[in-house]
Amino acid sequence: MPPDRRLAVGLIAGSAAYLFGAFQIGAPEGQYAAVGPRLFPLVIGLGLLTSAVWIGVAATAEVRRSPVRWGAAASSALAFLAYIAALDVVGYLPATAAFLVLESRLLGSRVWVRDVIVSIAITVSVYGVFRLLLGLRLPAGLLG
Repeated sequence: MPPDRRLAVGLIAGSAAYLFGAFQIGAPEGQYAAVGPRLFPLVIGLGLLTSAVWIGVAATAEVRRSPVRWGAAASSALAFLAYIAALDVVGYLPATAAFLVLESRLLGSRVWVRDVIVSIAITVSVYGVFRLLLGLRLPAGLLG
């Protein structure tokens, strides 16, 4: 059996066991909640099961894999460390937008305008979800 197929079988078995455990989580007595304590474990288990099936299906196809570009991986890791260091100083909005533009460039994109627009859109939408919907504070930095 090819290694990818063995991995898929192992992940399917593991995700089935995880889902079985997730279904054993009970809701507290006498409480009503739209989102119960087992929602997130079920979503994670279904995501793991979907990924495992995907790996199993892809293992049957003949896939030509490109070699790993270690320079790009190292540059990406350094960019992430710089992002973490700059997050509190600069703030979430500018640091994240700049990080996403840099990452898209490191991963091979060569369209500046699209990279900037998409980075700003992603940054503002995540900010909106965390700050406005969930009420969580993100690092303000210079905007503070």
